[in-house]
Amino acid sequence: MLVWAAKVARVGIIDEGSDWEPFHQEMRELNYVEGRNIAFEYRRTDGVPDRLAAAAEELTVMPVDVMVVFGTPAAKAAQRATKSIPIVAISVGDPVAAGLVENFAHPGGNITGNTILSADVVTKRLQILPDAIPSAANVAFLCNPNNVSSVAVPNELWRTTRFSA
Repeated sequence: MLVWAAKVARVGIIDEGSDWEPFHQEMRELNYVEGRNIAFEYRRTDGVPDRLAAAAEELTVMPVDVMVVFGTPAAKAAQRATKSIPIVAISVGDPVAAGLVENFAHPGGNITGNTILSADVVTKRLQILPDAIPSAANVAFLCNPNNVSSVAVPNELWRTTRFSA
């Protein structure tokens, strides 16, 4: 009797933590069971951006079948590390401004994912703030000036809203 062993998909994850639980839950709901038909390879950078490149490079050398990363800096590190391994980027800012994809209609390359922090989305959220909290008098917006996706947000906020700097 000939028995075929099912391939175990190897997923590389940089900086796995508690915020990844929805991802793991969805994988379980899709019947991916760690150790049976999927293996997760975790690489930690402990919040140190300079370690992202090494983590991504380690995953490409293994190699993994796909890399799943959270945020623009990790996506950029993965993009520099490989042009062939598929990359799923979760919660990046503006992937076009960050240079992750050419454009939304024809992204090209090996990156896919989602964005929830683009300047237009943040602007819309701020525009509804007075309706949600009429008593709000002061609003602060903090961003990382080293993250290209974050830098566009305050510029767009000042350009399109009735709020002043």
